[in-house]
Amino acid sequence: MEDPSGWSLTESDPQVFSELLRNLGVQGLQVDDLYSLDADTLTQLKPIHALIFLFKWVGQGGGDDAAGVEIEPSEAGVWFANQVINNSCGTIAALNAVMNIPEVQAGTESIGIGSELSNLREFGAGMSSMDLGHVVASSDTIREVHNSFSKASPFSLDPSAIPERDKDDAYHFVTYLPVNGVLYELDGLRSAPLMHAGCDDDWLDAARETIEARIATYPPGSVMFNLLAVRSAAIPRLEREIAATSNEMERFRLSETLAQERAKAEEGAVENALRRHNMLPLVLGLFEALNASSIKAGVIDAARDKAKERKAKAGERKQ
Repeated sequence: MEDPSGWSLTESDPQVFSELLRNLGVQGLQVDDLYSLDADTLTQLKPIHALIFLFKWVGQGGGDDAAGVEIEPSEAGVWFANQVINNSCGTIAALNAVMNIPEVQAGTESIGIGSELSNLREFGAGMSSMDLGHVVASSDTIREVHNSFSKASPFSLDPSAIPERDKDDAYHFVTYLPVNGVLYELDGLRSAPLMHAGCDDDWLDAARETIEARIATYPPGSVMFNLLAVRSAAIPRLEREIAATSNEMERFRLSETLAQERAKAEEGAVENALRRHNMLPLVLGLFEALNASSIKAGVIDAARDKAKERKAKAGERKQ
């Protein structure tokens, strides 16, 4: 279903966000699922530069009322864009993350935002957060990259014709990251960044406490969240570490991890390709071919027999 905003919904998938950043020109970063905030899990993914948190929007007075102090982004040295158009919160969260991650082009790290986002930073210098949001929303390049993961649909439905009870729950992306030794929450729907705590040592400790406190505002047992880690790209780092080590056991361990990362990247590329393709015409074509073939009656009879068999087994279990 097409949205009148012209921006499609963003799936909370690390491969979607990783390719989103790459297609915007970002280098040296990738996005991974974060299933736990415990120290061991975080250590495996370090260095982590930002966290993207997806949560269910429950309205004012609910879990979206976060703690923290609003600050003026220009005074704190924070790049912050507001969300001014529907469905763009995923891309806004990603931009609010990478535009605040320091670029590195030396040593074992190589992180850069590319020419497109460098131009955005230069053009938007001195602008308000709302104006930056409008600049992002008016960028054909950013919108095309954002929409590149959505399927083309043969149907176009009017959202206003859908009853409220049948509409999907609303979810929202926000970013947590350190800037100049302070943990900030960057929510495009808020007027300003939220300053949470100082984090001179490990910023993830402060982020863990902040996110866990926010989750605690929801009913116990809620599964209305997803957490993504924006971290340094694993494959080039592992390749450098393998080339640098002379320890065979360490080389073997790193090689296994590298193979896993390459397999994950290949699988992600396939998944993203499938996301872009609408399979409905293929399914309809298969039904048409089946209808025209001589095996249609046999397939229908087999399906009926299986249904009768399941019904008979269900009746036996009730006796």
